Amino acid sequence: MFTLTTKSGYGVDAVLDLARRYGDGLVQIKEIAERHGIPAPYLVQLFNRLTHAGLVRAFRGQQGGYALARNPRETSFLDVMEALEGPMEMTKGRAEEDVVKDIYSRAEVAAREALDVPLSEILARQDQKTGALFFQI
Repeated sequence: MFTLTTKSGYGVDAVLDLARRYGDGLVQIKEIAERHGIPAPYLVQLFNRLTHAGLVRAFRGQQGGYALARNPRETSFLDVMEALEGPMEMTKGRAEEDVVKDIYSRAEVAAREALDVPLSEILARQDQKTGALFFQI
C-alpha cells in the first residue's frame, strides 16, 4: 500500500541529499542524519529498503558510506516512494466490471504521472526557490 508517512519524508530527504552529492563520493549515515534531523538507526533501515530496491548503493568499511545507484536524472520521486512504501495500487481487489475501478485507475495514472519527477528536477526546483546556484554538466 502506498501511503505518505514519516518514512517517506525521511527517505525522500535522505535520497535527495545523496542526489545532491552524486559523483562527489560516499556519504555517511551520520552526516545525512545530522543534516536532516533523522535518527541514524531509522535511516539505516530506510537505506536497507532503498538498497534492496537498487536505488542506493552501500559500501562497507571505515571509509564506507552510501551513494545514489543511478544518476539523479534517471531516478524519480515515484521510484523512491514505491521503494519505501510499496507499489501504488488503487485498483487492487476491485472487480473487473466495477465502474468505480475506472475512477481509481484514472486517479492512479494521474498520481503516477505527477510523482514521476526526476530527482535532478526536484533539486533544480529547490535551488531555484532558494536562489542557490546549480550547475549541471
